[in-house]
Amino acid sequence: MTNNVFLLENLPNEIIIELFKYLKARDLFQAFYNLNSRFNYLIQPLTHLTYSTNKNDNCTLSYPYIYTLIINTKIENKLKCFPNLHRIILDYVTDDLISQLNNHILPNLEYLSISHTVSPFYMPDLRAIIFSNTFPNLKYCYISRMTPPYTSREWTQSLSLRFLKVNDIDSSIYISILLACPNLYFLKFKLPIKSKIQSNIVLHTSLKRLIINMHYDEWPWDDSILEDYLLCVPNLEQFRICRSISIDLNAMDYFQYYDWLSKIISRHLLVLDRFTFDLRVKRPSGLIESISKSTDSTLKTFIY
Repeated sequence: MTNNVFLLENLPNEIIIELFKYLKARDLFQAFYNLNSRFNYLIQPLTHLTYSTNKNDNCTLSYPYIYTLIINTKIENKLKCFPNLHRIILDYVTDDLISQLNNHILPNLEYLSISHTVSPFYMPDLRAIIFSNTFPNLKYCYISRMTPPYTSREWTQSLSLRFLKVNDIDSSIYISILLACPNLYFLKFKLPIKSKIQSNIVLHTSLKRLIINMHYDEWPWDDSILEDYLLCVPNLEQFRICRSISIDLNAMDYFQYYDWLSKIISRHLLVLDRFTFDLRVKRPSGLIESISKSTDSTLKTFIY
């Protein structure tokens, strides 16, 4: 029997790239970088390469090709070492880091996530950076804290932002977001209190998908609060609302006649294609169950 020697180099590029995706950036560069020009060519455009600041990873060879950076410890004047960054996950922030968050150091940034572990002290400045077009290629953003909303730096506009997820907001922050992000396509937020829009209605025609989490358990519901929120976004195509309720006899009687927002939607969302109502039911036993009601297309029939 002859011994066949298998060489990794004999594999096609597509398979080698798939194999590379299973390796961490440090291991990949230590094993394959600068072995030959072909491997270098395949490694450089990879988009899965991630670096975390708490790993004590000093493989500087990988820095120029890191696509995602997770910042969870102090990083001093180091962002400029990662010129290819497209994604940043912020779990830890310092004054020095704030000064590095600019388009000159991060010209390719497309995704930014700000964790709840970040000190509230830095949140106003971070929001001002995001909503003032500091990163002209930023398309996706998650912000864990939207309060306190005040900052010495006013928001201008973020023209590139298309997908935004935020936690607790009120009506004034909602209006500020719509004004600051004229090209926003998707918005998800939590409305923890009954916050009615007091200012003039802002018309935002670009938003197509909206998710509102109203998991506060105040009874009875006041659906009129939602009316002005929906008035601002007449071109919605998909709308989801999440609510919760503790079951008792009064609630059961109420739901016999509840219209599941059908009247408000019919008045204000004329091009809506899909509506989903997620209801979290808290029973006296403590058991929590979820009920989802949805409609498609013309919204003429609700599924209960």
